[in-house]
Amino acid sequence: MVIKMQRKNLFDLLALKEKVESNKFLQRIQPLKEEKIKIEKILVQLNELKNDGITCLSTSAWELKSASNIQEKIFDQISLANLRLEKISSEIFQLERKFIEHEIRKNRSEEKSKQIKRSLSIEIENKQEAEIQGINKAKV
Repeated sequence: MVIKMQRKNLFDLLALKEKVESNKFLQRIQPLKEEKIKIEKILVQLNELKNDGITCLSTSAWELKSASNIQEKIFDQISLANLRLEKISSEIFQLERKFIEHEIRKNRSEEKSKQIKRSLSIEIENKQEAEIQGINKAKV
């Protein structure tokens, strides 16, 4: 029993390489999306704290200063969360763009590979038909 190993098409290998690359980007995107969701939840909580702090009425100077310090810290945390959210969003955008580029290259390579396989199969069929016709002519 002889097993004939078919040589891989160059475009099959390129498609495989691009698939691996796109999967790398996909794996890097998922944790960033999860972190983005967490930060958005934190922002909602911080905004609720900010709004709750405005409603409490303080009378003494110490209470006013304390409330002011708390509000300042809340605003600082909100600005930090917004900056982090912007950075994560831009990272996700860039990674998704690179992922899409690799997917496009993969699809092109797969299409080229299919074209080559089709042309090879047509060539083989033509050779077989020519051989059959040659055999038929030899018999006649």
